[in-house]
Amino acid sequence: MERRCVLNSWSKEEVRAVIRYEWARGVSGTEIHNRLVEVYGPGVMSKQMVRRWCRTFSDGRQQVEDIPRAGRTRTATTESNVRKVDDRIRANRRITIDEVAEELGISHERAQNIIHDILRYRKLSARWVPRQLTSTHKEQRMGVNTGSNTLEAILKQERLEAQTSHQVSIKAAEKPLQTHLERLAAFRPAETLLQAEIRLGK
Repeated sequence: MERRCVLNSWSKEEVRAVIRYEWARGVSGTEIHNRLVEVYGPGVMSKQMVRRWCRTFSDGRQQVEDIPRAGRTRTATTESNVRKVDDRIRANRRITIDEVAEELGISHERAQNIIHDILRYRKLSARWVPRQLTSTHKEQRMGVNTGSNTLEAILKQERLEAQTSHQVSIKAAEKPLQTHLERLAAFRPAETLLQAEIRLGK
C-alpha cells in the first residue's frame, strides 16, 4: 500500500530541486506540477512557474537558490539612522521628510520608511505625532475618566443639551408659517410676485 501525505511546510529551494530532478527524468511541466500539488498542496507553485523553471533548467541553469541581484544594499535603515530621525522629529515636530533625508544623507524613500513604518509617526496638523498613545497619555486619560464627578458631568451635559433642544423646538413652533407667496416675495422682485399671483388665480 502506497503511503501519501501532504507536507505543510517547504522551502522554495526544495521545490525547485524537485522540479529539477523530475525535469532531468524527462517529466513534463504539467505532470511535475500535478506531482508537486499531490505532495505539497495546491499553494505550492503555479503551473506557469513550474514550466518556467523547466525552461530555465533546459537553458543550462544548475542552481536552485536565488541568484544575488545587483544593486545597492539597504544601508540607510540602520539603528543609528532610526535614532537620528527620531531625535530630529522630537526636536522639530514640523520637519519634513525631505529635510530629514537631506540632513542624514539618505533617500526620500528610506526617510519615509523610517518615519512611517519603523517609528510609526504620522502627520497631524503639519506636526509629527506618534500613532499610538504613550503610557503617559494613557495615564492622563485614565485620570480624567476615574474622577468621581465624571458621571455627574456627563449627566449634566446631557440635561443641558436636552433643555437647549427643547427650547429650539418651542421657538420653531411659535414662529408663524409663511405662505408660498411670502417665500417667493423674499427672493423675487415685485413683478415676479404679481405674475405668480396671476398664475395662481388671485
